[in-house]
Amino acid sequence: MIDTHCHLLDESYNNDRREVIERAFAEGITKIIEISVEPSLWQNSVELCKKYSNIFCSFGIHPHDAERYTDYIHLISDEKVVAVGECGLDYHRDSFDKKIQAEIFEKQLEIAKKFNKPVIVHSREAEEDSYNILSRYKDLKGVIHCFSSTPGYAEKFLSLGFYLGIDCPVTYPKADNLKKVVKQVPIERILLETDAPYLPPQKFRGKRNEPSYIKYIAEEIAKIKNIPIDAVSEITDNNAKNLFGI
Repeated sequence: MIDTHCHLLDESYNNDRREVIERAFAEGITKIIEISVEPSLWQNSVELCKKYSNIFCSFGIHPHDAERYTDYIHLISDEKVVAVGECGLDYHRDSFDKKIQAEIFEKQLEIAKKFNKPVIVHSREAEEDSYNILSRYKDLKGVIHCFSSTPGYAEKFLSLGFYLGIDCPVTYPKADNLKKVVKQVPIERILLETDAPYLPPQKFRGKRNEPSYIKYIAEEIAKIKNIPIDAVSEITDNNAKNLFGI
């Protein structure tokens, strides 16, 4: 399986990062995409990818940090950089300027367009604005990270050619809406993401998440869609390879 979205450079891994990575590979994870949205860690991301042949990375500015945007265009041409993001819109808190978020989101979409990279989109309580902006970039491909919206919006993003990232919340007992989305969406349009160290699976609620837990996402998807877990693994792997070229 491929974990298409995690944050291995998070400080919660400072004491056992190597062990976490080795555990992931031992559990059958074949590739990992490190999502780097903290400028102070960008160079560390490059070094991490050079150290491990099957770890790749993506650079972006999270919408929470839109007002502190720092250009990263000089990093995009590295062969281990497979995407732009995560970037997007987050309206969960009123303290963030929506106009600035939109401007910085589009700035990063332009980078993805210029370098022909897929974009990893963060959209939280901002589905309509995210959709409207993305609909103006017809040639872009990418994934809606940690999709948590309605079946209707799932269809709208799929109509743009985007994949949906499914994370560990799909394992939560009360995630009925997300389970409906997974049941509805073709497996050929789904990517597996842990977003580690955040959003651990139900079995580890309240604890640190890590890439090796991706199997719990695959198991839940297999259960919802009534297909073998091997099929989930194979098809979502192919989806990741097709989108990110890895």
